[in-house]
Amino acid sequence: MTKVYGLTADLLPLGDLADDLQFPIETMGVMDLPTFVRGRQTVTLGLWSRYRASQDASPSGRSTGIEVVSGLPRSLLDIFARIQTAEVDALFLTWPGDVGDVPHCHLWEAYRVAGILMGRRLRQCLAGGDYMVARPRPDSPSTEPLMARLMAALDALCETRLRPRFSHILATNSILYPYTAARLEASVLRRRPDWVEELRRFVKLCDPYAMTANVHTLDEMLDEALERGDDAYDIDEQARRRNTEVAIF
Repeated sequence: MTKVYGLTADLLPLGDLADDLQFPIETMGVMDLPTFVRGRQTVTLGLWSRYRASQDASPSGRSTGIEVVSGLPRSLLDIFARIQTAEVDALFLTWPGDVGDVPHCHLWEAYRVAGILMGRRLRQCLAGGDYMVARPRPDSPSTEPLMARLMAALDALCETRLRPRFSHILATNSILYPYTAARLEASVLRRRPDWVEELRRFVKLCDPYAMTANVHTLDEMLDEALERGDDAYDIDEQARRRNTEVAIF
């Protein structure tokens, strides 16, 4: 597919594509984002950032609104595309949000906070486990307050399932990413076993994915991290050892 759409080229004329071709490009861009697929066997190609850069060069500029496959605002995905960079904490913290139904707003908040945690973990991993690389800036929240925010957002999202006017909204199907981010914070969870039980309750609401083989493998790795109390648990390496790739978006 990358060859079909010319995605291996340095410059992408994607801004001139017809609307029905924008969708597959965006979908591949989301799938290519760092941390959205764990145990990835190939390097990411930076498709989302290059796609958005090509839109910047087009007369109509960048698309706004919600990306269909992930259910996330494109402006939030722009930040996830930069998750390997040092400034991403500030970008997530200052993201202004978008307009949506109540469940979606809770979901986006969960992703925003999860992105901070995942970004710190990724940068530490890329630096060979050097905690100083991923250490929060003085003006950035530490892990435990972020975990509290993440738990609150997921709890609020799951509570919306009880309201009839939101029964048609399937936002809880998209919680694997924030769920994974929370479950990887082993030290915090060992101090807060009640949060572990709550997270397990949340993920059971993730229909129809909660009972799939991929989620079983994911939970196996997350339980292993918790049992070890290992905040530096490399879930990508562990997934590769199991010869699997797990999409969590």
